[in-house]
Amino acid sequence: PVRGGRWSIRLRQLYIWSIVSNYFPIKLVKTEDLDPSRNYIFGCHPHGTITLGAGINFLTEATHFSTLFPGIRPHLMALHSNFFFPVLRELILGLGECSVSRESCQYFLNGSAGQGNAVIIVCGGMRELYSTEYGKMTFYLKNRKGFIRLSLENGTSLVP
Repeated sequence: PVRGGRWSIRLRQLYIWSIVSNYFPIKLVKTEDLDPSRNYIFGCHPHGTITLGAGINFLTEATHFSTLFPGIRPHLMALHSNFFFPVLRELILGLGECSVSRESCQYFLNGSAGQGNAVIIVCGGMRELYSTEYGKMTFYLKNRKGFIRLSLENGTSLVP
């Protein structure tokens, strides 16, 4: 999980993801073109109970990520303990999810994995997950600025 998943295009294109995307509704809005010869850090919010918005947008093709951002390969970062459960592990590795460790982020950002990588970090983390409340949106950013430091160290752009 540190070096990325086993990307399965078939798994990413399953029709069920479009059904989920339309039901909630989950949308991906493009405001700028991204240069595929660079690496990026995407900061996402809100975390929610299962990070469904980020998962559908970046782990599947339900919102047409690869069409909107050709040449950019998204890597949604997740808590390492998610990879301890056998069936869940295979599903999220097949979708391209990675461990949110510093080592994993550095691997995608410093050029070891090539160019055109987008590391997606849900900024609020576990604290935001545990404070999820219907009808209320809380954003925790204080003491959670490591992704900004990573961007500065690796010369990557931050994408909100």
